[in-house]
Amino acid sequence: TVAVLKIERLDGGPGWAHLKLEGEVDLDTVGQLRAELDQLQKRGVCHLALHMAGTQWLNSSALAELVKFAERFREQGGGIDLACLTRRVKVPIEMLGLHAFFSFHESWEEAQAAIPPQSFR
Repeated sequence: TVAVLKIERLDGGPGWAHLKLEGEVDLDTVGQLRAELDQLQKRGVCHLALHMAGTQWLNSSALAELVKFAERFREQGGGIDLACLTRRVKVPIEMLGLHAFFSFHESWEEAQAAIPPQSFR
């Protein structure tokens, strides 16, 4: 079966964005994720919060894209906050030692609150 990924923009402002990912990010859908993150970066976003309760799978290419953008955003003074991760998504991130690239939040409200106030200028 072909993987399906739904990306929903929940909120955004100068320098920041909130996205909701639902489905699977693999070779069939990683281009969709990459295009969305590229577009956000071109708009000047450097603080990104991802709501991932509905994300069922991230393969290695998806993890590589997230790490790449986390580094790009960090270079601009921001980063990527991951919220509501399922165990199936969080365990591989931790096992591969990639947790250092992200901030993790148990709740969506916690992730939203983590965006620095200067992002709202």
